[in-house]
Amino acid sequence: MTLTQKKGLVGYSLGAKGGWEAMGTFDILNARVNGYKYHIDLLNGRAKWTDARTKETFKYFAQLIPFMNENVMDISWDGMRDLLLQKKTGAMMMGSWFANDFKAKSQADYDDLWVVPFPEINPKFGVDTIDAPLDGISVAANGKNVTGGKALAEFWASPEGIAEAVKAGDTNIYVSKSFDTSSYDAFNKQKLAVLASAKNIMFFLDRDARGDFAGPVVGPAIQSFIKKPSDINKILENVQAQWDALPKN
Repeated sequence: MTLTQKKGLVGYSLGAKGGWEAMGTFDILNARVNGYKYHIDLLNGRAKWTDARTKETFKYFAQLIPFMNENVMDISWDGMRDLLLQKKTGAMMMGSWFANDFKAKSQADYDDLWVVPFPEINPKFGVDTIDAPLDGISVAANGKNVTGGKALAEFWASPEGIAEAVKAGDTNIYVSKSFDTSSYDAFNKQKLAVLASAKNIMFFLDRDARGDFAGPVVGPAIQSFIKKPSDINKILENVQAQWDALPKN
């Protein structure tokens, strides 16, 4: 990232305007430093936010801050995308659902996109974990045409339906063993390769943790940390206290 900065680019672009956007950076850093199991245990109360291992993750997070864009707190995911699209940054940690925006600008911009695993930090865990949220299709039980809705959902999930979506330019990849992925373009084949190399799949912090904790507590905590990393002990004590105060199921 130092070399990237020397070229006049942002080394690591990030947006945290809504709080949730930076969760992915914490996810991947914690998984790289402490492993998948510790990360999931932390998000579900089986490990402490005040644990030295959690603080170690934020030490690495703090090392990224000098390489970030100065307007982290003013932009969301689309601002991060724009920095990449405008070739003002070298890398960002975010999903790839925005890929069609690059294709809309030009095929060359789309072809320039690249997906790689976040680098190794702790050799014990290597690059064995990735954030890869999964979207599904649901049909309302009280809809006006439940039968038609089910038929449409079934078609979308079929090899034929997926093929039509890919043919139409959809840049998502599909969880289907029956679909022939040879029709995927180079970018999607990169994504498949990164997924195939991972042993563990995370679904993003706001899905892997309780809804009444992730958004209201962790998001603001990460924002506070980015603003003032030296407050990390106080921030994590507050996060743990708020977890402890949550109603238990």
